[in-house]
Amino acid sequence: MVNCSVQKGTPADSAEVADLVNRAYRGEGEAGWTNEVGLVEGPRTYPAEIIRMMDCGVFLCARDQVNGELVGSVYTEVQDASLYFGMLSVSPVRQNAGLGRLLMERCEARARELGLASVSLTVLSPRTELQAWYVRHGFAATGETLPFPHGGPWHLVVYRKACEN
Repeated sequence: MVNCSVQKGTPADSAEVADLVNRAYRGEGEAGWTNEVGLVEGPRTYPAEIIRMMDCGVFLCARDQVNGELVGSVYTEVQDASLYFGMLSVSPVRQNAGLGRLLMERCEARARELGLASVSLTVLSPRTELQAWYVRHGFAATGETLPFPHGGPWHLVVYRKACEN
């Protein structure tokens, strides 16, 4: 069960956000149904990058209402008529409890509040289980791909979902 409060992140949250993102994406040996272990090496992000990203967009941070622990986060940025979201991260030990869905729904609500037509995201091409999760939640591949910024044989698949008012 999800018992969290979701707030806009601040630069003071950057180290916690970076740690959470790295555990969720690169959490070798940790529980969790989806990560990039075996696909991409090295840290996913750093606190300085999180702060730079906050200059262009907003991190939504989910904290456990009992102990204040950061258990989820997602980056959002307005891009044309869409709200892009990325780095959707849930603590590996808190996955499969609806927190990822809660954060995704908060992104959709934020897009509606901003009067945007859709939400969009990108997924690393070999992460088929994650692509399937987004499809189950109403996203569709646009047919567009982007180069993976860290090189290698992968690309990013673009997904979009219309905002319902």
